[in-house]
Amino acid sequence: MEYSRQKDGVCVKMTCDITNVDFQNICKSISALEHDIYFVGLINDNGRLVEYVKKQNILIDDLEKDGLIMLCMQTRLYASMQSDHNKHFGRFGYSIIEREKTTLLTIPTVYGTVLVITSNQVDSKTLAKQISQVAYRDCFAKILN
Repeated sequence: MEYSRQKDGVCVKMTCDITNVDFQNICKSISALEHDIYFVGLINDNGRLVEYVKKQNILIDDLEKDGLIMLCMQTRLYASMQSDHNKHFGRFGYSIIEREKTTLLTIPTVYGTVLVITSNQVDSKTLAKQISQVAYRDCFAKILN
């Protein structure tokens, strides 16, 4: 998969072979970034949940399987629709949705769309940037090996 991004006005392109990626480890690495992360899911381009890690939490435990499937499809669709405006506004980096009980982060990566559900106490903007770094770091490690 080829991925490009702007850095200091220069387009940086990288290629990552995602056929041998340990998605479980990526989800665990993201989950370990913050104590109050309840759920980390990796969603493919078709809106299907490829892998996930969740912690014991009443909010997540009550989410039924059908609800989770719908949430993943909505998340992927949202990310895709945001990318439609890249030409005018620049590349879609991430979104933060703050709800009454939780915060949802949507982050496009080279592996797919990452959905993270956290408590409202987490610094969402900092966490979104850390998640992007985990994905890039892992992808570069695959290239170098």
